[in-house]
Amino acid sequence: MDKPNYGFTGFLDCSDDPELFRTMENSELPIPFALIQERTQIERRQIVRPGVNITALARSAMRQIFEKLNITGRDCAGVVLSSCSAGNESDSLSKLAARTGATHGIPFSRSLNYACSGFPAAVQTAQEMDNPLGRHIIIITAETMSRIVDWSEENTAVVFGDGVAVTSIIPGGKHEIYEASAKGNIDDPNNCLQFGLKEGTLTVDGDSDPSARLTISMSMRGGRYLYKKVPTALVDIVDDYANGLEAFAHIVPHQANGKFIEKMREIIAERQPSSVPHLVGTIQTHANTASASIPKALAASIDSFSPGDLIGCPAKGAGINFEEGTLTEGLVVFRVGAN
Repeated sequence: MDKPNYGFTGFLDCSDDPELFRTMENSELPIPFALIQERTQIERRQIVRPGVNITALARSAMRQIFEKLNITGRDCAGVVLSSCSAGNESDSLSKLAARTGATHGIPFSRSLNYACSGFPAAVQTAQEMDNPLGRHIIIITAETMSRIVDWSEENTAVVFGDGVAVTSIIPGGKHEIYEASAKGNIDDPNNCLQFGLKEGTLTVDGDSDPSARLTISMSMRGGRYLYKKVPTALVDIVDDYANGLEAFAHIVPHQANGKFIEKMREIIAERQPSSVPHLVGTIQTHANTASASIPKALAASIDSFSPGDLIGCPAKGAGINFEEGTLTEGLVVFRVGAN
């Protein structure tokens, strides 16, 4: 049976709850490395408060979207939870997703650990869920990246923050989805991103952690390689879709690094000088929040788009479950609906 013609209902950035998050300026980082803003365009980021975990973020996201849409769990067929911070949780990500759904009487749940490509992967997964009654499927992207960063590692720590965003899709939804796809296990011969146990790391609050904890790291060489390759790859992902760049009014990419967005603007202007799509960058105040970065950027920008605008949301980043030597990529394409 063909899948329904889904559309997004809207996008909510749920990262402004002061009980869950605090804002941290570059100068407040445990080590305020030099020229962070100049190197990344990041001015500040949200950081989860002590004791806040993915469960709390998912609970907040569900409450907020239920209030926004005036729905309950009875109006939903499923929930998809995307996060790459599950290694720090007491339960597995799949159990957490199941519990989130069961709390509201939602019959189906799925979880994903697609890192930076988590949003396209989550939308694709949501579209493939069984939904014979045409109800909402909730998509939550929740990240506590600050818990898996060694804040003494300059090349890695300067780009990350925490965040949670939520949307729902429903047949005939306001913003019609044309494409939602993701690929995992793309070869990364340079091992740009590494993920493993590390002792003696520095926490976001400036404490030394003597125990071994899971951390993500990126070498200077890996960072340089990603700068050369990822901006071009993000443009290629959109350019390869249907009629190419000229069809898009706006591109909302994964917010990996402000320098990546600058490079994307240069590439797009070279390829499509007569009709340059608007490139959305929100990393200044959001930092890199992995799977939450695209929906957070959409929540901040979609009200400025015009009905009928075609939006492309490309992503590329770490591999599934942070498997070393691999990367992921994905794309969401949708058209802005009438007000």
